[in-house]
Amino acid sequence: MQNFVKQSFFTFLTQIAVFLAGFFSLVIISRILGPEGRGVYSLIILIPGMIMAFGNLGLGSGNVYFIGSKKYKVQDVLSSSLVFSLILGILLILAFWGLLQIDFFQKIIEANKIPQFYLWLVVFTIPLTLILGFFQSILMGRGQIGNYNKINLFRELFQLLIIIIFLLVLKTGLLGAVLSHILAVILAVLAATFLVRNITKIRFAFHKGFLKDSFVYGGKVYLANMISFLNYRLDIFLIAFFLNPLAVGLYSVSVAIAERLFIIPGAITTVLYPKISSMENSEANTFTPKIARHTFFIMILGALLLLILAQPFIKLFFGPSFLPSVLPLIILIPAIIAFGIGGVLAADLAGRGKPEFALFGSLIGLIFNVFLNIIFIPKWGIVGAAFASTVAYTIDTLIVLFAFLVISRKSLGDVLLMKRGDFQDYQRLFSRLKEKRL
Repeated sequence: MQNFVKQSFFTFLTQIAVFLAGFFSLVIISRILGPEGRGVYSLIILIPGMIMAFGNLGLGSGNVYFIGSKKYKVQDVLSSSLVFSLILGILLILAFWGLLQIDFFQKIIEANKIPQFYLWLVVFTIPLTLILGFFQSILMGRGQIGNYNKINLFRELFQLLIIIIFLLVLKTGLLGAVLSHILAVILAVLAATFLVRNITKIRFAFHKGFLKDSFVYGGKVYLANMISFLNYRLDIFLIAFFLNPLAVGLYSVSVAIAERLFIIPGAITTVLYPKISSMENSEANTFTPKIARHTFFIMILGALLLLILAQPFIKLFFGPSFLPSVLPLIILIPAIIAFGIGGVLAADLAGRGKPEFALFGSLIGLIFNVFLNIIFIPKWGIVGAAFASTVAYTIDTLIVLFAFLVISRKSLGDVLLMKRGDFQDYQRLFSRLKEKRL
């Protein structure tokens, strides 16, 4: 437990740094490009992201599981992942070209004023983004959480630096924002390559047994991840379809700020998933509820703070033109809390080799999300999109929560309600920190 807390704490600190770098990048892009330009930039990044969500086949999650459980050697996982990422990346680029031949897709691009050249630039980074994800999953599977975090931090810091140069100094506008994203991906891949080389040699080869098992396991995770991605990104695409890039820009800022609460469960699930993979179920039945209680408690405190500061925060950093983002942000706060807890429990279930429950929860949540967005966006705009997401995320989490309670045979109070011993954990943590200072 102590080692888990230490890893989670340092992961949390790293993600705070990642958050600050990403936040300042968000502020600069939003200030320079304005709500409409911010909306166009969000769609340029979102479209390739959706293509990858549909095409990655969940192999990254399989890497963490098979390395953590020591079923396959790191060399076999790495070499197979490299070959597959290059082949898959090329196929996904061709898939994007195919989409461009569809009139419906073309009309959405034209209606939202998306320059196709900029979109192609990001699409061509898909193979590199896949490689980056595979490399990071290998580091996570080996328990090298520190190196995993270093890559994320390096990427965000470099992107912030490029944004400052391109947007504030050179004043290249939308092109500079797009180039900052691309260059950050390239340098992150180089950093990940250097770190992975310290674990094993990098070579290209297929391991048939691993690929077969990875497709079976990854297929379950892939569907869950794809549906989950659609759950928290499809609303932006539907806003682009029903409304305009201005609405996309306003809503994307609401989502980006709300998702900062993911720092807490994100830090925990990063460490939890590979750890559960190497645990006995009886040990996990006690371990995960304790982690979930702390996660829920901290997220509630963060949500209350965000609720109080939402309006002055957006006005100060983003300007009065982004004030319409405040109400959707407030409506999204319960959704983020629900999704955060669901993420912790889904990581536990995936670590036990049971990712299908997260898949089912995400699927039901997606059905509600699409249905409610189609009804509410034309009526209430981005406020309707936020409400639809909150309902969908909550339903998703309730399903995963129920599955975890049945499998672990724990009560709802064990998962959500803090106990006296939990508060004593904080006392011990603060005491250790105080001793180190002295």
